[in-house]
Amino acid sequence: EGEEIFPLVVCDEGGAFLFLSSTNPKGYRKSIEQNALWVVQPETDRLLPSGKEAALRVLEDRGGYYYAEVSVSGSMEFIEPSGSEASGGKNITEAPAPSQPVTADPKILADLAELVSRRRQEMPEGSYTTLLFNSGIDKIRKKTGEEAVELILARSDGDVVGEAADLVYHLIVLLEAQGTGLNPVLEELSRRAK
Repeated sequence: EGEEIFPLVVCDEGGAFLFLSSTNPKGYRKSIEQNALWVVQPETDRLLPSGKEAALRVLEDRGGYYYAEVSVSGSMEFIEPSGSEASGGKNITEAPAPSQPVTADPKILADLAELVSRRRQEMPEGSYTTLLFNSGIDKIRKKTGEEAVELILARSDGDVVGEAADLVYHLIVLLEAQGTGLNPVLEELSRRAK
């Protein structure tokens, strides 16, 4: 559609992170007009409604990324990060810190690993995870390494949080592609914590 693509950071009313995606200025305007998120699909660069039932409370252009606060009806499924290629070379690095302390669901890693595993089995068209699996394990290793370097270079709290989330996601994809999965890593961490 010709417009620059920006990261979209979506949080719930309490500031808890829900998912990453991307949008553009036209998507921003349509989201406000229709009170529903419009996102750019990374593989096609097409602007489409997110398909998620969510009423916008806040949608802000924060200079370099968009921030959406939504009231969610039902469950909100994780949407893969768009990655630097899909976001026009812009990294999702300026994610805002929540405005109040949030206790994350301890199952989030297991839920994410389960979703990645399901995506590997189903290989849905248009999914960033499918794109990664189709690219092969060497490309997944390279992408995971790129995310690790971006985390090391991050300086602000928001940058560190965004890059750490990207790294964890890509690491889970790598573990799934390797055939290892996340459980052995969690078991090793549990052993070391004793």
